[in-house]
Amino acid sequence: MKVVIETTVNTEGNRGSSRGEFFVGNRDFKEEPNFAVAVVAYEWIQQQKRETGQRETIIEKVTWNEVNDITDIVKEIQPLLPEDNLPF
Repeated sequence: MKVVIETTVNTEGNRGSSRGEFFVGNRDFKEEPNFAVAVVAYEWIQQQKRETGQRETIIEKVTWNEVNDITDIVKEIQPLLPEDNLPF
């Protein structure tokens, strides 16, 4: 499924908007469309953060196809961290 995601973020006091077309897996989209798109949006925002040197970034608004607001869902997504299996 192809969707248009638009983000508004505040990076250290500088507000900016970005818009792009992304593919979301059909299976994930059918099960939970907002969450599936939110994961793609979260990954895109993380890419933007890497490109700006990991500066502090506040997510202000995230929508897909102009009418679906998924800001709160994107803010709740946390990366999965590997388990700490160190012997000490």
